[in-house]
Amino acid sequence: MRRALPIAAILAAIAILVLAPSVGAFTLNGCTMVVQSSGPDGSALDAASGPGAAGTEADPLIVDWNGTVNWSGTTGSQVIKKNSWHVEVFYIPTPERGNSANDGGDTSGDGTINVKDNAPFRFTGLYFVSGAISGDGGSCDGSGWVKVAGDPVGTLPFFVGLVLALLGVLMLALGVVRGQVLASIVGGLLAGLGVAVLLVISASVPLGAATPLAILAIGIVVGIAAALLGRSRASRPL
Repeated sequence: MRRALPIAAILAAIAILVLAPSVGAFTLNGCTMVVQSSGPDGSALDAASGPGAAGTEADPLIVDWNGTVNWSGTTGSQVIKKNSWHVEVFYIPTPERGNSANDGGDTSGDGTINVKDNAPFRFTGLYFVSGAISGDGGSCDGSGWVKVAGDPVGTLPFFVGLVLALLGVLMLALGVVRGQVLASIVGGLLAGLGVAVLLVISASVPLGAATPLAILAIGIVVGIAAALLGRSRASRPL
């Protein structure tokens, strides 16, 4: 499976997967790129190139947690000096951002990344990623979908999402029964966050790229509704 992806989507995907200092090199070579993901045995898993049409939710770039990602890229005629770059996941800013003087005028690069060796814990799921680089001499931006293959059950995000969801439901119930407004609102927030995490790591995003933020907003609305219900119950005469 080979298709075109905007380069910033590949950049963002790699940034999310590896969380490595070398991410800056990708951004400096960000206007055209070829990415090849491989399985644990070294066999080709998926490939993408950019710039081009965005990777879709139904046809994302697939990466194996135990595999590798090979990349090569170039900015072509653009020598992007004094640049700044940033990466978002589901429209949410990430710590993956920075800048470079690029005094050497680099315009191309390549490398190989071992995915699991460059992440703090194992995770799976379907992610909408976007990013951009701009500076003296040019700019590049884009977005697309990346899927980290595997079973989410047993991973740290799975347990975190499950605990948050259960804790949120308990706090919602407490808010309704005892009329505690703060407990209800915090409960809705935690429940929404937990459900959003579980959906993403299970590669289920029913509302597309807006899924995490939408689920979080729904959780807050449910929390407010529970708070109002709790106050109404508490104000009723015995």
